[in-house]
Amino acid sequence: MTRPTRLPATVLVLLATAVSAAVLPGAATPAAASQPCRTTVTGEEMPGGADPHPLIGQLGLHQSWDLSTGAGVTVGVVDSGVDATHPDLDGQVARGREFTTVLDEREFEASRPERQRDCEGHGTAVAGLIAARRTAGDRMAGVAPDARVYPVRIADGVDRATAGTLAAAIDDAVAAEVGVINLSFAVPVDHEPIRDAVGRALDQDVVVVAAMGNEGNAGGGEVPMYPAAYDGVLAVGAVGADGTPLDSSNAGSWVDLAAIGEDLVVVSPGGEGYRVEAGTSMAAAQVSGTAALVRSRFPALTAEEVAERLTGSATPLGGGPDERTGAGLVDPFGALTHLPGTTGNAGDGDGTGDGGDGAASAGRIPPQDLPRGEPPLSSSAATGLAVSGALLLGVLLVLLAVPGVRRAARRGWRAGTAPEQRAPQEPAPVNAQGPPAATVAWLNGDGGADGHRTRNHPSQLTANPTRNRT
Repeated sequence: MTRPTRLPATVLVLLATAVSAAVLPGAATPAAASQPCRTTVTGEEMPGGADPHPLIGQLGLHQSWDLSTGAGVTVGVVDSGVDATHPDLDGQVARGREFTTVLDEREFEASRPERQRDCEGHGTAVAGLIAARRTAGDRMAGVAPDARVYPVRIADGVDRATAGTLAAAIDDAVAAEVGVINLSFAVPVDHEPIRDAVGRALDQDVVVVAAMGNEGNAGGGEVPMYPAAYDGVLAVGAVGADGTPLDSSNAGSWVDLAAIGEDLVVVSPGGEGYRVEAGTSMAAAQVSGTAALVRSRFPALTAEEVAERLTGSATPLGGGPDERTGAGLVDPFGALTHLPGTTGNAGDGDGTGDGGDGAASAGRIPPQDLPRGEPPLSSSAATGLAVSGALLLGVLLVLLAVPGVRRAARRGWRAGTAPEQRAPQEPAPVNAQGPPAATVAWLNGDGGADGHRTRNHPSQLTANPTRNRT
């Protein structure tokens, strides 16, 4: 969660006039052991059968990962450090810088330890929400699981660091060529060193994301919280899983969008455990991860255009933009598929949003007017198509008429139905055993059944006696 500074007024005056020691951000410094922890936050093991991380479904990350996983983008995390030994962060964390406050004119010392510690666990939690690797069953995964994290540790705690130290930490992340910087802290004072460092980051085309803070100032008047209130910074508020703003989330006209910040399972330092966190810091991490997804998919987009995509694609909450949630809930898939407006881009000159030369800028597809040119077919082609259609219709009619002509011919071209055709009769079966016995006896001249001749055989007939002739 975010932690505003609570320094005495006299110290703030001294900080406003102090001159930071000259440091070359990103330059090589002697390796030194990370500052030890007086107390260390630890986590608990996650059950083997745990469900996928709720954020995956709530933010639609499976669909987003089909388009981008954040590969090739580094996110700077200025925080309490990042424990890169956690299995979910294995290979995801670069060797970063560590700033330690000193009580002399130097103000701080910078070193680059081989392994950072994270006593509070805050920075490790933020880094995990941004870029944790996908685990078995998706029990844990960052919004941009293939992005890398560049950690800048404030060894004494962000809430106890001087403005010059925080400014140097931001400059160091910019020098490391990060594409996104996550600033999960908020202070109620506009410190010039921090303001100038943020301005330098924006000038270097870095997307700067900052948490709104967790003081719950809604209804108590606008109290700007920095660096979230600086122009060009994406200020992030926190909502619950149902989209309701958290009471602790600060409000203000400078809030840009919101993300889920309630009861989030996060990676914990000092082993392989997990714990539950809440607040606008965790919400800001989700926005930073989404910015990494967009920068990976559309590397030619400027930081300003990336911010426009995130706010333009956010899901409205509570009926529209307001001072608690800004444009609405961050939508990674929407940001990756959003078609921003084509007006109002700097440098257009002609209001088309395409840089004045008619070419669509990277990541955006300007709407085009409907074509009003020649008809699809010329007059000759249309005539030929009509003739071909008529011939085809004629052939079809002839084919349909053939059966009717045949039926008319069978009935002699008379009206009525065709004469019924009878099936040919089959010949009577022939007795394979020959004629009946009586017929055979008669043919042989034998008697009938009573032994008497019933009829003379033709061979026994004699000629008739002479008859009278007429």
